[in-house]
Amino acid sequence: MSARRVKASGARRASRAAFAAAAAVALYTAAGYGGLIYAGVAPAPACVLAASVGVVIAAIAGRVVLRGEELERRRAFAQARLESARARADAKEPTDFERREVRESREIQTALLPREVPFLDGYHMEVDYQPCGALSGDFYDFRVYDDGRLLLTLGDVSGKGPAGAIVMAMVQTLFRDHAGAAAGPADLLRRVNAGFSGTLGKGVFVTALVGMLDPDRHRLTLGGAGHHPVLLLNPAERRTTQVGPRGLALGLVGGEAFTDSLVETSIDLAPGDSLLLYTDGATDCVEELSKGVGESRFLAAAAGAILHGPHGALKRLRDDLWAGSGRRDDTTLMLVSRVGGATPHRMPSDRSAHNLKV
Repeated sequence: MSARRVKASGARRASRAAFAAAAAVALYTAAGYGGLIYAGVAPAPACVLAASVGVVIAAIAGRVVLRGEELERRRAFAQARLESARARADAKEPTDFERREVRESREIQTALLPREVPFLDGYHMEVDYQPCGALSGDFYDFRVYDDGRLLLTLGDVSGKGPAGAIVMAMVQTLFRDHAGAAAGPADLLRRVNAGFSGTLGKGVFVTALVGMLDPDRHRLTLGGAGHHPVLLLNPAERRTTQVGPRGLALGLVGGEAFTDSLVETSIDLAPGDSLLLYTDGATDCVEELSKGVGESRFLAAAAGAILHGPHGALKRLRDDLWAGSGRRDDTTLMLVSRVGGATPHRMPSDRSAHNLKV
């Protein structure tokens, strides 16, 4: 028997018990006064009046009981209909129009991302981009300048689904619009924040990393806006370091308060060095979060994956992190490795998640 039926049955039993008690009081009163009349102690009119009052009380109690049962039946009926409607909504299959709408939105979002990573002599780069659903709040981008420098951007919107995808497209467009005029990573973040801050409601923000790689000097200058630190690894030297440029997330504050928060960091990449940039979905391993070791689990998995070399490292890392478990957030991994004089492979970005059926 369901909890609703048990509750309803209990209410009916209580109502009927109240009616029975009221009726008993009425009968007891009438019988008592009848005995007094018979004994000649009380006058008949008083006894009749008392008995009448008892009957009236019983009638009122009966009316209340019937009204309560009717209200209970109506409440139970309404609750049953509500639960049925919820069940139908949960089991509802998307219409052809809804499927087409999601598919077209996903195709537009995919078109905004780079089709492949750029080629740099002496470097190997990979990107693994995995939306948690049909649409993503993560973004990444590359831009190669005429002097050979490479601009890297990686970001994570505070939201998922269509809303996150809209903000993602907006912020990525701002990065592209200001990349040509920016003097460096911090200046680019400042320009993007000026165009983004205050345009949306409270609680909407974006964390981002911007890297400017000079392949001739092998120096990467990083600017960050509330994002995770990057991971610097050298398998040959067994060295793992977290490097975190400081800065507030995009959209939280504007003007000088945001500009003053930005502190760039420069890294000189030695042969064999690999730099891993990632969004927070990488550390949100469902099984590990319950133990509170998501971050350390990720760092150990990253070191193990890159230990075998940069080529295919992100696939190894992904397979290790989510083997036997699901993801609960959008995830983007970006790897930049200095491989010395070897010719690096030109690998396209991994967008296998875009082939999900909707």
